[in-house]
Amino acid sequence: MKVSTDGVLFGSWVNYAGAERILDIGTGTGVLALIAAQRNNTADIEAVELDLDSAKQASENFLASSWGGRLRAVHADVRQWTSDRPYDLIICNPPYYDRYLPSPDPRVELAKHNKGLLFSELLAAVERLIAPEGRLAVIIPSVRETEFLQLAKQSGLLPSRRCMVAYVPNKQPKRVLLELGRSGTNVKESNLTVQATGPFDYSPEYRAMVTDILPGS
Repeated sequence: MKVSTDGVLFGSWVNYAGAERILDIGTGTGVLALIAAQRNNTADIEAVELDLDSAKQASENFLASSWGGRLRAVHADVRQWTSDRPYDLIICNPPYYDRYLPSPDPRVELAKHNKGLLFSELLAAVERLIAPEGRLAVIIPSVRETEFLQLAKQSGLLPSRRCMVAYVPNKQPKRVLLELGRSGTNVKESNLTVQATGPFDYSPEYRAMVTDILPGS
């Protein structure tokens, strides 16, 4: 899978402060886990991936990075996977296309369409793996936010940060970035527009978020 705007944007938005153990669910080739290692210079980071070839590529990318000693790729299905210690922060860019035409490529279908991992299955795994004071961060389509938050509440997770993302000026937001935890707090709201005037002309806000990850962006 190619590095996407969604992945870079989401990885840049996540608050990694204070997390000693981080889990990236559905890491693909490891982009989010690598951003986490860059943004948090002490955390141990595990990255679970169902697709074997992607998990192998993630492991190679980790070893080639400056943070290889703190990164571990695991080929596993998170729905059955267990850990001996909970995680302070769980991050996930989940497969979220629902009621869309399926992809003819089975690996794309697994990565992007929620036949691979339903929201309910993701939240069940998070509920099992997250520390009592831990946080979950996700990026999902704005049209599915209500559905996701209702399921999250059933798992005891409530939003604490929320960012609505529009890709084009004067258009409705297409994505929402969410951070959730077990204790309810006042939700910190924000908005972001990715483009300033058109493709590859990014807004100052987006550039500021990703400048250390994509130098020259």
